[in-house]
Amino acid sequence: MKLKLATILMVVVVASATIGASAYTSATLSRTASVDVVNDDAGLIGLADGSSGDLVYNNSGQLAIDFARGSATGANANATFEIGNTADPVNGSAFTITNQDITSHSFTVSYTGAGGTAVTATNIEFQIYDGTGASVGTVSEENTSTTLSGIGSGTTLYVVIVVDTTGLSSADDLSGSLEISA
Repeated sequence: MKLKLATILMVVVVASATIGASAYTSATLSRTASVDVVNDDAGLIGLADGSSGDLVYNNSGQLAIDFARGSATGANANATFEIGNTADPVNGSAFTITNQDITSHSFTVSYTGAGGTAVTATNIEFQIYDGTGASVGTVSEENTSTTLSGIGSGTTLYVVIVVDTTGLSSADDLSGSLEISA
């Protein structure tokens, strides 16, 4: 009888341990997600045109840089253009980049695709400045990427674009893609 009772007790203990170890076999949870699609100036990485004129503008909610505005079809050969003001980029930028997230991020700024020139000098340059007007990075067709670390929530960076077509002809093309990632 003791042996039967011990065996039954052992079976109950093993069964209880097995049931306790497998609390459930499946679960379903529902959560809401809010992912609104907004214009560049209202996004997590805010891009807004500066005070430099019509070459940088908002095109259907996206920042656009275009030298073919009005009746122009591009930038003149053997000339230098400064969109914004390198002496005062905070008050005269081509455009701004703002971290509109609630946490700090590192931004990688890249420019790719510019080509079609035999000139090896820097012809298009995106000069990036902080809120004090100090240079924090430069991206060009020669230096295609830079990483800006620790950009705090609400921090705005100011970008001046310099285009130098010295030595280029109308067959050359500096068009490309500017990418900003965090």
